[in-house]
Amino acid sequence: MRSEDGLVNPVRRLALPAQAQREYLESIGTAPSADELALQFDDVKHHLLRQGPETVAVAERIDALLDEMSGPGPVWHVDALAESPQWAEVRGLAAELLRLLPFDGGPRPLAPSERALLARILATGAPGLLGQLDHVRVLKPWYEGSASLDVDTTGPAAEVPDGVLPIDAPVHVAGEYVGEILLWTAGGRLSAIEYAWVTDEPPTHLPPADRVTTG
Repeated sequence: MRSEDGLVNPVRRLALPAQAQREYLESIGTAPSADELALQFDDVKHHLLRQGPETVAVAERIDALLDEMSGPGPVWHVDALAESPQWAEVRGLAAELLRLLPFDGGPRPLAPSERALLARILATGAPGLLGQLDHVRVLKPWYEGSASLDVDTTGPAAEVPDGVLPIDAPVHVAGEYVGEILLWTAGGRLSAIEYAWVTDEPPTHLPPADRVTTG
């Protein structure tokens, strides 16, 4: 593993938007080849495969997809970063992997599972905020290991008051109530996702969308 990169940075680069990936590759002089993104992931893969089972499962999916893409072909040209559905899938998986890795102090993209959770809640309680989802970044957890997150967004502001949105979003596991999701706003934009829990042990990640009841 390249010590200056650590564990998170190669995954973060796989999760960057296509244009940011292209700019990074151009800045280090490896464009027009996009190979470096996969090579950096390969550098840390064996460390990722020693993490928890959920982390390992996502890392293996990324590794398998990159293997499917291997070999000469247009998919490894920087132009393909914005055009290839395979690269789009890699970016989504990398965002999920970042969600599972220890917080490194920098913002990260919203993971697809987190986006699905927000979309489910907002669709029934605050549809005016749905237009912000493509622009949301996770800034930091509330504390180390917290499932609750501070976020920001450059999406269009909505006509909503500051504070907690008046939306009921209880979380159930195997039919048992375990908490609820509270969405905070400031200046008409999403500012935090709170997982208010009632279990003996605090959750470490937000729940899947299908565990949340809305309406």
